[in-house]
Amino acid sequence: MKVNSFCLASLLTLCTFSVSANDVSFSIGGGYPYFVIPEVSLSANEGTQRWYANYKIGFDDGFSVGFEHALTTDKKHALGLVIGALGVQEDDDECGGTEDSLGNIIGCGFIEIFDDETTNGLGLSYSYLFSGLNESGWRVRFDLGYGEGSISNEKRADGGVSVSYQF
Repeated sequence: MKVNSFCLASLLTLCTFSVSANDVSFSIGGGYPYFVIPEVSLSANEGTQRWYANYKIGFDDGFSVGFEHALTTDKKHALGLVIGALGVQEDDDECGGTEDSLGNIIGCGFIEIFDDETTNGLGLSYSYLFSGLNESGWRVRFDLGYGEGSISNEKRADGGVSVSYQF
């Protein structure tokens, strides 16, 4: 997916921040469709915002980056933007071969197990943070967006949910 450089520059200009060593955090979590999600984040704007990057491992894998902004003074609700892996859907390609041999049946079985593909695109996120944004504790995040399949290039909406702990 191509990202308009003007849009990205505008977003970066709107979100000012300064970073110090203690503003870097690490979290680990999982959910659906990604089972393991390690993440690194940077606190910004006096703790009311954060930038993050993560690697999502599950039915398929993908990388994403995002930005979140606290919506309330207790910083327990955050809304954000995410670019990259949004979710996973099954590739609709039929298994080739018309022969009902044991080899074809086994081969098609493996194809069905491993034919999921990541949807890469642009989306919105909502997080509920039990201890507040940029604080140690549990978080629940919902991602929803629009993009295209990593293999099929099929355009579609996709999303996911995760529960993680920030250290």
